[in-house]
Amino acid sequence: MLRIACLTVVATFLIHFSVQGQLARTLNTAAPVSYLTDIEKQMVYEINLVRSRPQEYLKILRPYLKRAEAELEIYGPGEVRYSVETTYIQQNGRLSVHHIDTVTYHRYEEEVYAIRSLMEDLRKLQAVSILQPDYGIYEAAKKHGKDQKKHNWNLGHYGSDHSTPMERIVRFSPDMKTGNENIAARFPEATPREIVILLLIDSGIKGYGHRYNLLNPQWTHVACYSGGLHNGMYRWLQEFGEVRK
Repeated sequence: MLRIACLTVVATFLIHFSVQGQLARTLNTAAPVSYLTDIEKQMVYEINLVRSRPQEYLKILRPYLKRAEAELEIYGPGEVRYSVETTYIQQNGRLSVHHIDTVTYHRYEEEVYAIRSLMEDLRKLQAVSILQPDYGIYEAAKKHGKDQKKHNWNLGHYGSDHSTPMERIVRFSPDMKTGNENIAARFPEATPREIVILLLIDSGIKGYGHRYNLLNPQWTHVACYSGGLHNGMYRWLQEFGEVRK
């Protein structure tokens, strides 16, 4: 009887291991491509994980919420911080500032609120599309990354040639009909998972635009670009595209 019980436990473990392995292969869509580095492939996997298993991703976020709540309890709302969102318009082939919106928030208070709102979003979210890698989108990301490096990463989402993320994505990947971009910077160097979580939480960003970019169901393809260390920060670009049907 004991032997049968042991065999049952082993069989259950093997089934679980097989299911987890199949899940990893399904989400690791960038594994076969040669143009992405290993760390860039890891970020594609992480994006696919949260998109395809939003409720399971809550387990990953719980320690972040616990730490944020502890800091709020210890330090109170925290110092006042600011984030600036600039909206541009394009006229006669040139970009000009249309509107500048400054968001004021308290550091620890906002972190708790942002994580709680993210977890609520994930509880309600149904699984969305697993994203496929795309060479053209990667070239768009790399082009903007190199452009940013030449300009000390001060360009934001608009290239020195006044291009928008969507214009760059469609230019380098004509099969795409639209696209968008996330930019992240972090020090010390963070893992791909930590960068994805940073953008999902999106603390202090009005409307949590990076979060909803990551979770947007219309995207079909993705590329991630590691810009390395520049001006004391490790830089990342995430590019998303929707293929023409």
